[in-house]
Amino acid sequence: MTQETIKVEGMSCGHCVMRVKKAIEGMQGVKKVDVSLENKQAVVEFDEGTTSVEKIKAAIKETGYEPV
Repeated sequence: MTQETIKVEGMSCGHCVMRVKKAIEGMQGVKKVDVSLENKQAVVEFDEGTTSVEKIKAAIKETGYEPV
């Protein structure tokens, strides 16, 4: 299991946080997600054999926010 912290640009409210969290939670291999508006980041615990940081960042980008 791997834990990665990904900065997320463009979030401004609780709805933004829920959109990002829902997009990541729906991915195969993701075990835990904590999205913080205050810190503008997502902390993701996932199985590297099933998904990758690049795929998680792509899912964030699809919601309209910018992973850094």
